[in-house]
Amino acid sequence: MALAWTFETAFRQHRDGADARMRVFSQSFQRGFPDIVEKLDLYHGTYHTVEEFIPAMSEETGDGAVDLVVFGTCEYDLPYWHSELLTAWDTRDHEHKFKIVCIVHQGSDRRWQVHIPDWSRRGALHILPISEHVQKTFKLEMDEHAESTDPAVYSAGYEHIPIDTHVPVLDLPDLPDKPLNRTLSKAVIQGSFESLRRNYTGFFTDLIQSLHEDPAAWGYESLDGRESFVPDSELPDPPFRLYLVGSGSIDIPAELLHVITIYRDLNYTEFYAIVADMDIVVPAFSDFSYYMLQATSTVAMAVEVDVPILATRHFRKSYDYANDDRAIITRPAAMREVHALKALRTGDATSFLRSDPAGQGHMIGDITAVREAVEYMLQGGFTRRKEDVRAYKEGVWRKNLEVAGRLLTDA
Repeated sequence: MALAWTFETAFRQHRDGADARMRVFSQSFQRGFPDIVEKLDLYHGTYHTVEEFIPAMSEETGDGAVDLVVFGTCEYDLPYWHSELLTAWDTRDHEHKFKIVCIVHQGSDRRWQVHIPDWSRRGALHILPISEHVQKTFKLEMDEHAESTDPAVYSAGYEHIPIDTHVPVLDLPDLPDKPLNRTLSKAVIQGSFESLRRNYTGFFTDLIQSLHEDPAAWGYESLDGRESFVPDSELPDPPFRLYLVGSGSIDIPAELLHVITIYRDLNYTEFYAIVADMDIVVPAFSDFSYYMLQATSTVAMAVEVDVPILATRHFRKSYDYANDDRAIITRPAAMREVHALKALRTGDATSFLRSDPAGQGHMIGDITAVREAVEYMLQGGFTRRKEDVRAYKEGVWRKNLEVAGRLLTDA
């Protein structure tokens, strides 16, 4: 529906509004998403059931017929509709063919890609990842297929398949005004509670160790024989809280029972409200697939709600649309996420720079580039002015409109 919103804007810029119309075929939206669609004014057309989709494609074949099909999750949608759509495409005359836009989320799911040659040979496919690094992965793979030694593959014209990026960032109203001089006290890890997706175990271990070393820095009392760390009410700043927002089950270490808050299976209104109240988003990726093969919606979500993401240069190079100081707090990769949070909370990274985690007699701060990167992070802080973030997001939307314009012109 983010793309539907972009399309409606693009219609007004690239086509005569009387000639352009859009129809949405869908199952019923879940978790209060219709309220979001209405509140954000994303779509003004008619909703149709999925059962009406193929008749619309096969029975309406002349002027006014659908000429552009957008699949919201092509990994699932294209295999399901492929055969019937191919028949519909072949049945139409030359002047009334249609094209398919495949919104894809990851490059590792190749089940749907067996259908690419059929649509590529017809010049009817446009691939649309939700992040630039997935776009780059697809371009590399398409070029490799184009130079295959198999005639059935190299003859499909892979190198000519257009690939663009549309970032699903909505314009959310009523985002909270947070004071710029506040203490970092609310961090969120968002995603399903699976160790293959997020490194919860590693993050918990680092946080427990840091709490033992310096509980007051986090706003907590020392354990003193207790099972769990508890907030220190004598300290002036609010204690640090880690919020986990997602689905599934997860075991929380006893030491962190009063540090971590879990939200499961929220509806969209609740989800946006809770995450928008955070100070910082922590990716906590567990492997490198999120930098190459798949895109996480966590990044787009953070941009939507004006909450900066704690990330490395590697992250910034992958999620190019978020490669901006107004959206990212850049930590050196040598600095673990927990250490960066502590430094941003206290404004002091001395203990980190003087540490020797490898036990080789060399302090991390001895590396000039690391020390300078830490200083840069602290100078930027973790707060951002709303007007600056707004200007950055308007740049994202302009690029989305350019992509939508190409899709509509090409249809």
